[in-house]
Amino acid sequence: MEQTPKLWQRLNKYAEYLKTRFDSSFERYEEPKMNNLNFKNWNDTFWCSNVIRKCHLKTIIPEDNKGLWLMHVNVFPRESVELPILGFDIVASTENIAGTFMDFSPLFGFPHPYSDYMERRIDNLEWNNTIELPPWAREIFSEDAIAVGNIDNGVELNQFIQATTDLIDFYIENLEENTFVSNRDTLPLLNRYCQNKKMDPRLHSSILAMGVSEEDKNDYINNILFEEI
Repeated sequence: MEQTPKLWQRLNKYAEYLKTRFDSSFERYEEPKMNNLNFKNWNDTFWCSNVIRKCHLKTIIPEDNKGLWLMHVNVFPRESVELPILGFDIVASTENIAGTFMDFSPLFGFPHPYSDYMERRIDNLEWNNTIELPPWAREIFSEDAIAVGNIDNGVELNQFIQATTDLIDFYIENLEENTFVSNRDTLPLLNRYCQNKKMDPRLHSSILAMGVSEEDKNDYINNILFEEI
């Protein structure tokens, strides 16, 4: 078997680190909706807590180094809990990170300390290839969202991993003092995020390109990945 590319080795370690961080603060659970779905090389792990309805980490690690390495993370607060939605995606070839985004997507109408931290943390970061967000994303992402492509295995990769690690660590470590339970109905905002994410045509086409049927693709996207509640 061919040796795993160095970039994928590093990303695999990063994904394992994130699992460890989520294990430290949340409780794992089995998602029963996954029982009838069996996608080759997909690994989906789920957590929850008293303030987090769903934390989902997904990786796809292709066999024989053919295809694209993928990681998806979403952390959704429970209804009426005032926390930004954490979203993080990486798509990588064997040579570089082809595209990535990370954001503390706000529940609009409630300014949050997490948003302030993200603004400070990414200030002065420079990227060689920024990605223009499409309209569906601009409606739900913050102005500070990281959206970058063509990150190679060098200085920029180190910057990317350090910055996103700091953001996730901050999100997890400061939940107790920055979780605000309000009387506001946040369900429409949570569902709007999912509705807009499902508008991404690349989401649908990429899953179909992996040999997944249209039925299973729709089941996974609508009932697991971005289910509305």
